[in-house]
Amino acid sequence: MKGNKTSLRICALFIIIGFFPFTYANPYNPHVSPTKGPFVEGWYSRILDLESNHSFGILFGQVMSRDKDPFFGRYALNNVVSLFHSRGDDSSMEVFRGSPSSDDVKVTSQGKLVTTEPDFKSSASFEWEAKSCGFFQVDEQETRFNFTNIDGVSFIGILGAPNPWGPYGEGPEGWTDEYPLHWYVYSLGSELINYNWVNEQTGEMLRGREGVVFQQKVWGNTFPLAWVWAQGFHWASRSSFALSLGVLGTAGFSKPIHLIGYRSSAITLNFRPSNSRLRKNINECSGVVSATVTSHTHQLEFEINAPPSSFQAGLLRLNENDFSPVCVETYIASAFFHVYKRTQQRYELIESREFHLAALELGGLYVCQE
Repeated sequence: MKGNKTSLRICALFIIIGFFPFTYANPYNPHVSPTKGPFVEGWYSRILDLESNHSFGILFGQVMSRDKDPFFGRYALNNVVSLFHSRGDDSSMEVFRGSPSSDDVKVTSQGKLVTTEPDFKSSASFEWEAKSCGFFQVDEQETRFNFTNIDGVSFIGILGAPNPWGPYGEGPEGWTDEYPLHWYVYSLGSELINYNWVNEQTGEMLRGREGVVFQQKVWGNTFPLAWVWAQGFHWASRSSFALSLGVLGTAGFSKPIHLIGYRSSAITLNFRPSNSRLRKNINECSGVVSATVTSHTHQLEFEINAPPSSFQAGLLRLNENDFSPVCVETYIASAFFHVYKRTQQRYELIESREFHLAALELGGLYVCQE
């Protein structure tokens, strides 16, 4: 697998899909910084330009270390801004990274410093700003961002109003609070208003006004031992998917988990351990993931694959005290889904869908070692 520059990738453990209008209440707003580590909070957006087939990613956030600095006697804070670019062909993803100092970073909600935890009622309204490299600003109707000089790249854009995962702030986890890492889907498919991408090192300039956007947030104090994360759009049919399969825990204890969502004009499906069972097959060195997830009412079969050479290596995730390279990702995966509905005696096929230019990420123990 190819690797160019290292970059933060706070890798998600869950799933989503769809274009379904709901109340915009959510925990997308920033959390209060805890008094001790470890703690990670990060936001991620993926933009697919429907005219050029180029994909772009934005990821920014902060990690508070597990251990205190022995000299200063406080928990270290590490901030990262990463930009991703895929041309929609077999070339590997480009990654650009900035590391603003904590003195440069300011996070506000509703125009004020963050003093209360996000809830399931308030609309998203916050700004993440780093004086050295730009800002990401969210309100109920749109998202604006302006990042400059991230490894020589500037990226500016406006994203439309969100299409939430569910009502009243519901996300892929449902209403449970049992996981050490949380994943919240802010939007399953916002409209792209416009963007402007400039690579000052190569002179490349890219612009777009027709596209679709996926947005999410993760926060918590640990990452899975192994995970698969994937996400894709089929804009013509207004279908989408996102999912994660993984293993939570430590070296002495582990627990498999799956959070899977599928949306189309005909059906909305959410799968999690509390309502379904999963059988999976992961061939990380071939870039192929297949699984069957079954509930009392429906069954979902899928296969997601990408050329091994298209995976970008060296992406970063949280460890105990900072970030470490332990993920690989591509934006040119193909995904094939088959939806079955249970009848009196068997599951009957009701829908099949093929997704192209999907995102696929393998992390931890699911990274090929060959």
